[in-house]
Parts: sequence; structure tokens; C-alpha cells
Amino acid sequence: MTTVPCPAGLEELGPEHFAFPRGPRVYEVLLGGAETYQCDRDAALDLYMVAPWVMLAARTNRWFTEVATEAALRLGARQFLDLGCGLPNRPDLHHLVPEGCPVVYADRDPGVLAHAKSWLDPGPPHRTTVVAADLMDMRALLARPELHGALDLTRPIAVTVHDVLPWNTDDAAVADAMTVLRDWLPVGSTLSVTHLTSDLNPIQVPQVVSVYERHGIPVRPRSRTEIDAFFGGFTRLGAGLSAVSQWSAYGSNVRHFTPYPARAFDAPAYAGIAVKTNRARR
Repeated sequence: MTTVPCPAGLEELGPEHFAFPRGPRVYEVLLGGAETYQCDRDAALDLYMVAPWVMLAARTNRWFTEVATEAALRLGARQFLDLGCGLPNRPDLHHLVPEGCPVVYADRDPGVLAHAKSWLDPGPPHRTTVVAADLMDMRALLARPELHGALDLTRPIAVTVHDVLPWNTDDAAVADAMTVLRDWLPVGSTLSVTHLTSDLNPIQVPQVVSVYERHGIPVRPRSRTEIDAFFGGFTRLGAGLSAVSQWSAYGSNVRHFTPYPARAFDAPAYAGIAVKTNRARR
């Protein structure tokens, strides 16, 4: 049996990090991952008891990273920024891009960062960078030297913000962060967002929110209008903003293969991909 060493940095975290569930680790449980603790598994079980679809929803959301990456590559993007990357769980973004494409991961959770720095491929053939940063301070995040050292700001950048914004409950701060991000991105860049919503399952999503809050994890579902505003004046691709399991690059017709088929209320999140054009407004 092979023993996997504790990622460097985890041993330095305080006991509160392991005694209470953390959002990224609960998500890891729902994805079937093993880098979790009993408190995280207890929280995931409580979620499952009120919403049996939570594991399918997590897998559907994770799969959308592949959709967004393929769309960005087709549009010519060859550098990638993953905001709120979560725990490493294959396939990670740098597994989905061609050799040599720089990938920057950013997260604020110390456990995520410890795992990422230990497990993410530093290259070659991939060039990956992990940045400790909070997207709620987007200006500071985008000014980090690691980010500028990896990305060419004269060329398009593909940004993923998947299942991250619901864990930030300050609406004004979230809106400001997304405005700063859109302004910073070069023309031709793509922005991909997934976000929990009560619109698609108005009965069970509030119950899920209550379970998370009971475990000390605040979460904020948002409406279609609120989520669509995160794209500003960017040009929406394909189906525009739609249920994550129903999004299609071909408009209203779902023609792609979905490995996790789900009805909208079994994966109650909106998803969208948009590109910054010369005509794009803030």
C-alpha cells in the first residue's frame, strides 16, 4: 500500500480547520473525493438527506469546466485563469489544455492551497501557478506578480468562475469584483460562470442553504438576472445563460454529449460563457 504524504502546509493549519466543515471539502465529498474529514462527510450527508441530487449537481458543475475550456480553445485562447479552483480533482483545468498553455489557479482556502501546491503539475509539459488570493479583493488578486509572470495581458485569457460566487454573500462586493475582472481582461477573452440558483428548484435549494448555514457555511443563491449581470456587456455564447445541464454551444438545442444527464431542478445552477469583444461594455 502506498502512503500519500500530508501536503506541505496542512500540518501548519489550526485545529479549527479540521474540526468544522469547509466548503471546498464538502464539495470534494460530493464529487467522490477522499481528501476530506468526518465533519465534511457529515455535512454532505445532511445535504443529501434534503436534496438527493447534490452529488449529480456537483458532477454536472465540474463537467462544465470541460465545456468552457473547449469553447475557449475554439475561440483561440491559450492561457487560463481559474478563480476559486477548489481541491485538485481530475480532470483539473491544466489536464484539459494543450501542452505549454499557462494555467493560473487562485483560491483563498488554506487547505486548497496546500493541496494544490503539492499535487498540481508544475510542468513541463504544463505551466501551472497557484496563487493565494481572495477574488473579493479582485484588484489585489489581478496585481499579483505570479499572475503577471504567467499570463500575457496582450492576448486573450480564458477565465472560469465556477461555483465560487455563491460562497460570497456580499452582493455589492461580488458585483464590484466581477466589474474589475471584466475591465482587466484583454479583448477576445472568455468568461465562464456557474452559480447556484433557487429559480430552478425553489423548494429544495432553500433547504440546502439552511443545511450549509447550520454547518457554518454561508451560501447565497442568486437569480437569473443577478447572475447574468456578472457578464456585463460581454457577448454571450451559445445558449446564453441557462441551466448548467442544458447549456449548449448550439443555442437552444442541446447537441453535445452530457456525461451527467440531469434535469434542471436536479442541477439547479445557471451556466454561461461570454467573450469580450471590441464592442463589449462594462
